[in-house]
Amino acid sequence: MARSRLILAAILFSFIIMPALSHAQYGGQGLGSALSNSAMSHQSNARAGVDEITNRASKQTPFKIIKEVKLGMKDADPGARVQQLVKLRNFSHPEADGILIEALSDPDTRVKVKAVDILGARRVNGAVTRMTQMLFLRTTEPIVKLHLVAAAGRIGDAEAAMPVVQYYSENPDDRGRGTAVFALGEIGSDKSIPVLTRAVDEDESPMVRRLAKEALQKIGGELPTMRSHDVVSKPADERIPTDQKLAQLREFDQKRQELER
Repeated sequence: MARSRLILAAILFSFIIMPALSHAQYGGQGLGSALSNSAMSHQSNARAGVDEITNRASKQTPFKIIKEVKLGMKDADPGARVQQLVKLRNFSHPEADGILIEALSDPDTRVKVKAVDILGARRVNGAVTRMTQMLFLRTTEPIVKLHLVAAAGRIGDAEAAMPVVQYYSENPDDRGRGTAVFALGEIGSDKSIPVLTRAVDEDESPMVRRLAKEALQKIGGELPTMRSHDVVSKPADERIPTDQKLAQLREFDQKRQELER
């Protein structure tokens, strides 16, 4: 009798219990499925926790960078201060612009130039007043003034138009005047049309005349009657496309920056 019960139990186990367990193990809704779902839920929660921590860390990163830059700007080495400013080039944070503007007062020329360039690249309108003031300070180095004018063009704020006009009018250097008229074209203020018109007709540099002409075309000003030397037998550098000339200007500036490092 006992043996018969054992046989019956074995049959029940084979035909009823085993299929149920198998079904659960391979995707059914039984115990195995419940355990599997529980494990997946746990892993998902774990990933969510990691993502949350990562997101929290990324939100703290700006504050860390700002703190590092502020501390780094106290370094006695100008090269180290330049590297700190580089961190802010593509970094969006309210305090970043303030650090860059403050760096305009740095005692080292390289640091000031880097701050000017980054402010221009970031198009920080809030820096225009300070930058245009620096154009007329005797203590501002000529190379810094050149970069200030170029940055004013990148920013494109009309507030800089007349200071750049004055810079053009007082600059004996072809490169400085060329940078100024190019910047005026980028700024696009009607107030610069008279000086650009005179530059097209009267500037002694063929390069500056050409850049002034293009600046006028950008603004929409009327071009003056071309002088004879602009129509007949143009010098070799006059025939060079303007984009190539600007590339040469940039190459010159890059070489100058490398020498200053």
